[in-house]
This record gives sequence, structure tokens and C-alpha cells, in this order.
Amino acid sequence: MTETGKSRPAAQLARKSRTRDALVQAGRRLFAGRPVETVSIDELVLAAGVAKGSFYNHFADRDALAHSVAGEIRAELDARVELVNAGIADPALRLARGLAVYFRFGVDEPSGAASMARIHGPEADVESPQNRLVVADLKDGIAQARFLIPTLEVGLMLVLALGMAGLLRVVREPSPTVVVSITQQLVMVALRGLGVPGDEAGQIAAQAADAVVRERILPA
Repeated sequence: MTETGKSRPAAQLARKSRTRDALVQAGRRLFAGRPVETVSIDELVLAAGVAKGSFYNHFADRDALAHSVAGEIRAELDARVELVNAGIADPALRLARGLAVYFRFGVDEPSGAASMARIHGPEADVESPQNRLVVADLKDGIAQARFLIPTLEVGLMLVLALGMAGLLRVVREPSPTVVVSITQQLVMVALRGLGVPGDEAGQIAAQAADAVVRERILPA
């Protein structure tokens, strides 16, 4: 096979990857401002700068694109959560800092946060890979008697509901003052709902807000 023959498949793969990325980025922008069902495929391909036929080479429909957008944002957030929780053993503090990462994301990347909130509401599936970090912390908390909840699913519903509500609030007013306040209040409510005593829940919430939000320890 000639050198040209060898390079052609690589060039095609690179072009295909660029097209998919352009569509995902267009979805990320458009879904941030409007509900998914109001955004047309024509708008998406126009924003991405690609041919309409290219859309169907990558996604079956608009919902499939939305799922990919949300999945990529969740993956970014999971990486940040793992970073700030490296070396921390207490599941209550891990959960608090994880929520703080989500709220901080609303300030750092309001467009991405708004897209995820519109696309991917709280789905309390304990088997979903997207919930793996929260579920792991909840399981540890239950095993250590840190969390006193009737079922794992109930704990997951509580955390996801508060997390999504807080994220939407921060997106609406993405200021450091708001995110610090939201982090402290909602993390405390989440921990108390999971069975952490009130004073300790307040201390952990304040610590998470300081470390993750006020001290700006996340990479830019």
C-alpha cells in the first residue's frame, strides 16, 4: 500500500472526529439556553458549520446528541471530583466536596452547567455509571454508619435533587458570593438529610465551600 493510501483512512477519521466534536460543542451552546426539544437539527448543524447529512453519521437523532453532550460534561465533572477528593477518606466530606465541585462548575462554566441541567435531570439509578462516584460515597457512608438512610436509592435521590437545584440556581446568578452561600446551605441540608449531626454537617459544609469554592483549588 502506498504512503498516500495509508494516510487517507487516518485523515478521514480525523475529519469525522472534528465533525462530531463540532456537533457536540454546538449542542452544548444551544442546549444551554433552551430546552432540548426546542432546538432543531437544522439549528445544530448550522451552529456546528457542518452538512445536515453529517449529523446522521454520528447521531441517530437530537436526543442522542443531547445524551452525548451531557455525558461528556458529567465525565469532566467526575474528573474534577476525583481530583479534589484524592486522599480524603471520610465519605461525608467527599460527598460535600463533590457537591461543591458541581456548584463551582456553575460559575466556571455556566454554559456547560446549564446544558447539563437542561439535558440530564436527576436520574436516581444506582446502577448508572454516571452516578458511580456519588453511589460509592453513599455506600461507604452507610457501611461506616456515617449516613443513616433507609435505602441507597433514597440517598441518591436526595443528593441528585439538591445538586441539580443548586446548579440551576448558580447558573441563574453565577457569582462567587452566590456559589459559596449555595454550597454551604445545600451541602449542610444534604448531609443532615443523610443523617450527619447538625453541627458537624455545618462544619463540613463550610469546609467544602472554603476548599473547593473560596480557595479556588480547581484547575482553570
